[in-house]
Amino acid sequence: MNRKKRTRLIIGLLLIVISLPSITPMLMEYAYRIEMNMRYDITELNAHYAGAPDDTHFNGNIIRASHIATGEPYLDGWDDLVHPADIRITVGGETVETLENYPVQLFQSEIAVEGLDRYTHYLTYWTVEDRLTGDDFFAINIWQNGYDTKQHGDGEVMEGYVDLEDLEYKLITIQQDGTVDEELFSFENKSKLQTQLITEQYSGPINYHLPPGYYYPSLLYPLIYPWLTTLVGLVLVIFNLPYGLRKKKA
Repeated sequence: MNRKKRTRLIIGLLLIVISLPSITPMLMEYAYRIEMNMRYDITELNAHYAGAPDDTHFNGNIIRASHIATGEPYLDGWDDLVHPADIRITVGGETVETLENYPVQLFQSEIAVEGLDRYTHYLTYWTVEDRLTGDDFFAINIWQNGYDTKQHGDGEVMEGYVDLEDLEYKLITIQQDGTVDEELFSFENKSKLQTQLITEQYSGPINYHLPPGYYYPSLLYPLIYPWLTTLVGLVLVIFNLPYGLRKKKA
């Protein structure tokens, strides 16, 4: 092997090595999304259309969310007028969860807000079908923190705001026979399926292997690094391997 080919081979190997820490979780994320799309059919009712009803039927069970105002309205962190209220979630007429003093949005730009839109992003309805087992269930995902923010001035910290990585959730599931279960999880400690049941309306795409913000790329990351660096590294390695090694690999 001459000196030029050896230099190009070393550069290619270095590019691959420095790209691996970033490219590996990206490839794992793509594999995860393919796995989820193949196994599950998941629908978020809140995102299905504006004003989705806050009561729905699932295998003969009526699932309903209702609220009773508990205080005076105020402006939240996004300058929307909200009313503090106790939200009651019932399944078949039986209360399964009560959310105390959660903000309820009744108007947006002087237009009445209806259905699930009143509970914005902190209370979401989902239907889940497991194609592998043939089972399906209804899910309600509830924010446990970060839902109650207050209006703030320029340069001020938003009262009640919680970083995405610190959010906590309660997941209520209703099986076909009406059995109700619940589980707690956090953004940092979530299963593959729980990841799919975090709404994207608030923060954009939710990742399982990748940190938040990956789907807002720049030219440098991830386009140049690690995708382009990995591609260039592979080309340099493939075309500068000693002929004997390439023949053996073939």
